[in-house]
Amino acid sequence: MQELLYILILLLGIATYASAVVQMLLGQYSPSFFSRGVWFFLGINGFAGVLLGGGSNASLLLAGTLFVGNTAVFAVSYKKGSREFGFSEKISLTLLLAGGLAWALLDAAFIGLIISLAAHFIGGIPTIWRVVKRSASEQAYHWYFFFIASVLSIIASPDKSLHTILFPAYFAIFDGTIIFLANMGRFTKRKFR
Repeated sequence: MQELLYILILLLGIATYASAVVQMLLGQYSPSFFSRGVWFFLGINGFAGVLLGGGSNASLLLAGTLFVGNTAVFAVSYKKGSREFGFSEKISLTLLLAGGLAWALLDAAFIGLIISLAAHFIGGIPTIWRVVKRSASEQAYHWYFFFIASVLSIIASPDKSLHTILFPAYFAIFDGTIIFLANMGRFTKRKFR
């Protein structure tokens, strides 16, 4: 059963970022190259935080797919992305550096992971705001893939302590929020037609 969950986490993680890369190559999605660069480094920081901060094997697998996926999206965004660098990217970059310093100077990988997730949340605020304003602006499918992979990572973790499941729990909440907001807008439009 554990192996099946690991395979599903891996496949859903791959599907998340493969769908983003395909959408970029088709010209349907154009993330900021600079933003994706910050998220690439957050992926490194998150993976290191899970690896060295006591995350479960399922959390490590999820963090690994996020790191590899962010690497692919960052690479493709060089040619297919925009060149916007906004306020949230600056804050995320600052928190990324703070998390890296906390990890390096204090040997506190878990604190670095927490700071990295906070940076991810701040970097995601424009996405949340965009979905609140225009629910149709987000392609919800890749959010579903990573949401399900995150939930499966929590289920597959024998130890449910904060150290072991913080990474997938955060992404289950974050991606679940995006899914909820995207569908809430669609539901509201249908209800009031």
